[in-house]
Amino acid sequence: AVVSTQSTGEMEVCLFQSMLGQKPVGFNKHFHMMCIQQRFFERTGMNISSSHLWEHINTLWDTAILDSAQDAPFPEVMEHGLFSLPFEQAQIIEEIQSSEDSSNELAANPGKIPKRKQK
Repeated sequence: AVVSTQSTGEMEVCLFQSMLGQKPVGFNKHFHMMCIQQRFFERTGMNISSSHLWEHINTLWDTAILDSAQDAPFPEVMEHGLFSLPFEQAQIIEEIQSSEDSSNELAANPGKIPKRKQK
């Protein structure tokens, strides 16, 4: 059961104790919030929703600013996209796609012979 979100001094201390070692900002903020929520429940026996915890934490700190101040965990991945193949593998895939395009063109125009790409 979700209890009232009015905090008492004791609940506030339990929240801070639950937050020890957890940082509800940055890339893993939702994971950290789940940990905080579980610890809070273990300490108090109160099942408070994460949205109520977010709401209360946002009254204590400006989490939007703290969130934007966090570094991306993998800046090179975030900068260049999620995934890219090494050059050699990318060439192989291009050749496969090119041969598939040629096969599709041949199927669409059976009398016409497709031109091959120069390497």
